[in-house]
Amino acid sequence: MSDTSISTRGSTGLIDVHHHIVPDQYVKALARKGITKALGVPLPKWNLNTTLDVMDQNEIATSVISISAPGVYFGNVDEPLPFARQLAHDTNDICAEIVADHSDRFCAFATLPLPDIDAALRELEYALDHLKFDGVALFSNYDGYYLGDSKFEALHAELNRRKVVVFIHPSSPPGLEQSHLGLPEALLDVCFDTTRAAYSLVVHGVMQRHPDISFILSHAGGTLPYLAGRVSMTAKLLANAHGIGPAIGDAAGLVSRIFPGLKDSMPELLKYYINFKKNVIPDGPEYFLRKFHYDTALSASPHTFASLLTVVDSSRILFGSDYVFATRDAVPLTIRGIQDFATFTPSNIAAIMRDNAVRLFPRLGREVAVASQ
Repeated sequence: MSDTSISTRGSTGLIDVHHHIVPDQYVKALARKGITKALGVPLPKWNLNTTLDVMDQNEIATSVISISAPGVYFGNVDEPLPFARQLAHDTNDICAEIVADHSDRFCAFATLPLPDIDAALRELEYALDHLKFDGVALFSNYDGYYLGDSKFEALHAELNRRKVVVFIHPSSPPGLEQSHLGLPEALLDVCFDTTRAAYSLVVHGVMQRHPDISFILSHAGGTLPYLAGRVSMTAKLLANAHGIGPAIGDAAGLVSRIFPGLKDSMPELLKYYINFKKNVIPDGPEYFLRKFHYDTALSASPHTFASLLTVVDSSRILFGSDYVFATRDAVPLTIRGIQDFATFTPSNIAAIMRDNAVRLFPRLGREVAVASQ
């Protein structure tokens, strides 16, 4: 492909930050463990040539590829951590090969073998320093522990040091086997799980301690924009609370700062109060919600945008298609959903479709500049 074609398409085409691959090697590895579904639906058929056709038909210049749920870790299979380590490494190598063969069309989010923190840190170094990936994909929870949990603090510290872009994709929520709703989690539960992960990061202080991580929330943050007012009201009520309960909570918070280990043995409600008082109330939850980026995958509708724009403006919204899990017919629906939303101006649309991603991934803009010379 000539430099001219790269320049023409790359300088104007869309950038898709929520774009999945499902390579045969990955599918076969999961099948050996008896895993054939993702979020309650069968794994889709994926083909690189078809992917490029879909991108061309929809004027998508570049896609940031990642694997979706179910990911690489399965706590209910034999030797889940060794399996996760190997499959994460193999998946990253597959992504790197795709990027190398089509450097004008793809970049990649790294897959990490969480909840093995030490292995995740090693794979992070390999993916960013050797493979030169542009960010990291994390799932909303691992074994029911959401991303704000202290288990992940060492990883967050390293992501912050490196100023990494982190794409958060929902996973199956814990306790799903107890549900008899009869609907795949891909329909509703994914939205709730992204919301849980986001508020976990806020309430447990990750957003406060590690401000140089750029988090992208899938599916416009799930239900986060709609619930923002509820959380804000709770924060105000706690900030203005009086009486013996808040007094005990404040005293416990002081003691936990002096003796951090004591916090682990406190009742859950007391720990919640301490975390909320320390990490959320000073700035307010809206302050941290404005720090997230939000993609448009399966969310480009007036219902979603009307709510999302009460939290952030268009500078924090990124085009995401959710292909291949969202079918090729869903891609133009997402594009039209953005273009047809009455509140968006042409400059808003351009920002969502491309410009915001170039700011988040400066290499994309630099490569176009080089190609055009």
